[in-house]
Amino acid sequence: MIHLVPSYLPSLIYYWHIVNSNVIFNLSAKYQKQTTRNRCMIMSANGPLKLIIPVRHNKKENEILHDHNVKIDNTQKWKIKHWKSIQNAYRSSPFFEFYEEGFFKVFFNNEKLLYTLNINIISHINKILGVKKNIEISNRKISHEKYDKKLMNIKKYFYYGVPPYNQVFISKFKFIPNLSILDLIFNMGPKSINYLVNPKFNQTHSN
Repeated sequence: MIHLVPSYLPSLIYYWHIVNSNVIFNLSAKYQKQTTRNRCMIMSANGPLKLIIPVRHNKKENEILHDHNVKIDNTQKWKIKHWKSIQNAYRSSPFFEFYEEGFFKVFFNNEKLLYTLNINIISHINKILGVKKNIEISNRKISHEKYDKKLMNIKKYFYYGVPPYNQVFISKFKFIPNLSILDLIFNMGPKSINYLVNPKFNQTHSN
């Protein structure tokens, strides 16, 4: 059993845990900045690109933000910027057109809470991958030791090594490991699940 905080367009290692472990998405922790809660990494024509969702901070009420009540700042045009970045990065990938419409609908569903958006995205990706697991969400407080903090640390994104696969800009930058799960899906399509359950994946990544 592993406890995770819902991440935005999760990394490959994060998704490896979803596919191969029993995961509980816990929302009781205090919200932390600079984590994959509201950011991810895709591959652009200029190299790895970080996408960040802006969140609202209610300073007047001195509200303590926890993962269950973090609101997205939808007054900013972040969705349009993120979607254009994703299109520019992956429109030439083998499977982008096949999955584009589905992701667009989930992406522009106008969710107000960060965790709701992330869970919806994870649920959609599970359907694409054929992962038939119930998404378990809990607000029960747990000790911080039970969280896998490395998976939430955006600075640790490339700490992990994973088996290489063909990427859009691989001839320019060589293989970049542990990008958002989007990178795998748009490049490998239906074979993405085979990649995630391959024993070689488990042998090459560090815990």
